[in-house]
Amino acid sequence: MVRALLVSALLALPVAARAPLHTWTDKEGVLHVEDVPPPPPQARSAPRKSPPAAQVSIPAPKRGERWWERRSDAPPDEIDRAAALYNIPAELVRAVIWAESAGDAAAVSRAGAIGLMQLMPHTAGTMYVEDPVDPAQNIMGGTRYIRWLANQFNGDLLLTLAAYNAGPEAVRKYGGVPPFDETRQYVRRVVTYYQQLRAETRKRVVAEAAK
Repeated sequence: MVRALLVSALLALPVAARAPLHTWTDKEGVLHVEDVPPPPPQARSAPRKSPPAAQVSIPAPKRGERWWERRSDAPPDEIDRAAALYNIPAELVRAVIWAESAGDAAAVSRAGAIGLMQLMPHTAGTMYVEDPVDPAQNIMGGTRYIRWLANQFNGDLLLTLAAYNAGPEAVRKYGGVPPFDETRQYVRRVVTYYQQLRAETRKRVVAEAAK
């Protein structure tokens, strides 16, 4: 999220001058991704009379609204299978799918990225994907690519997502999340939805354990 007073100033800065993204976790375990450093500990726990003025609104789809959100159908099973194989949280894979294609297996971007996880043809080939439109292959290849990027950037979530969007070369060039508006918004969107899905998973596990 971006603080209101900094929006116009940040947009006016040259690309290379943008401040790095900062992360911190509040007392409820929610991960925040912001352009400004985290507030002092006492400020994090202090009650707010109103939400931040420039809080990013993420209209995430309701659970069960998309086929890739359901766990009982074949494609979601592929998400769980790929996530387990490459040791990537299934919620993160779902968040990337939502941000990349909103679950449209036939989606093709103007740049030529294909399928659920919007794989570029070269990336698809590198990840052993023969048919990137096929949901199962696309999910497996996209998740494999997330794992590959995570290995490149020592498991750093923000850098991994930034590299997925802008490419690993851009992350290395800038020594962090590239100062591109699209990439910064992408990282925020995926992290926000990932956190929502993780919270739902925790609630479901608690509810099932209480039965």
